[in-house]
Amino acid sequence: MTLSPTLPDRVRSLLRRRPSVVWRRFLASGLALLAALTAFWPDVGHPAVVASRDLPPGVPLADSDLRLVSFETPVSGSFPGVSDLVGRTLTEAARAGVPLTDLDLAPATPDSASVAVEVADQGLAGVVRPGSRVDVVTSTGEVLAENAAVRETRGQVVVLTLPRLDANRVAAMSLDHALAVTLR
Repeated sequence: MTLSPTLPDRVRSLLRRRPSVVWRRFLASGLALLAALTAFWPDVGHPAVVASRDLPPGVPLADSDLRLVSFETPVSGSFPGVSDLVGRTLTEAARAGVPLTDLDLAPATPDSASVAVEVADQGLAGVVRPGSRVDVVTSTGEVLAENAAVRETRGQVVVLTLPRLDANRVAAMSLDHALAVTLR
C-alpha cells in the first residue's frame, strides 16, 4: 500500500491506524499532568477587601473585620490587601460582603479633621453629595477653605473633611455667620 500524494489522504490514512501502546500511554500521562496543573492554577479574579460582618462608622478596622474576596471584574477604588485597611475608620456603615472602597474611608492623614457646616442655601445643600469637592465661603465673600471633601449630607448640614487649621476656622466662623459652599 502506498501513500497518496495529497495531504487529506495522508491524514485519513494515519487516522485509520490504531495508535501504539506507547503513544496512548504518553497521551494519557500528558492529560493527567494537564489536569493536575489546572487544579492548582491560580484564580484570575480581581481581589478586593470586603467587610466580614456589618460594621458601624467611626470605629477603627481590625483584621477580623475584613476579608479578601476575588471578583470577576475589578472594583473601582478597592484595596488589594487587608493590611491596607487595618486601623483606618469608615465614614459610613458597611454591610457584610460589600467591597470597601476609598470613598468609604476617613482620610488617613492625622492633620485633617471633619466639621459640620449648616449651608445657608437650602437648594445647594440638596445638590451636594458625599465625595463632592467644595469651597467654603462667608457671606462677605471670604474663602475659608478650598477643595474640602464632602463626607456626609443631612438636610442643610454638610460634613466636610479638610486640613485641621481650616476646619477650626470654618467651625469658629459657622458659630456667628452663615456659610455657603461652592461646588468645584
